[in-house]
Amino acid sequence: MDWLHGAAAVFDIRHRPRMGDSAVIDKHKARRLLGETMRDIGILVFVFAPLDAFFQKQRPGWGPLAIVIAGGLLLIALGIMLETKE
Repeated sequence: MDWLHGAAAVFDIRHRPRMGDSAVIDKHKARRLLGETMRDIGILVFVFAPLDAFFQKQRPGWGPLAIVIAGGLLLIALGIMLETKE
């Protein structure tokens, strides 16, 4: 049972050493990542919402589909703006 005490001393999950400023996320990188994610979600909504509506038995009206597509385009535009903001 001695080997258990040695293994516990090697790896202690409660102690996290700080690595200076590298442990803090860069705001520019976080903004770029958020913008890229929003853009990707917008593209997926823009592509797959009409495709899903086309294959449904009871197709939704043009109004709800237009709102969903407009939301996808808005996400794409906001994502691009966040990515390019300095």
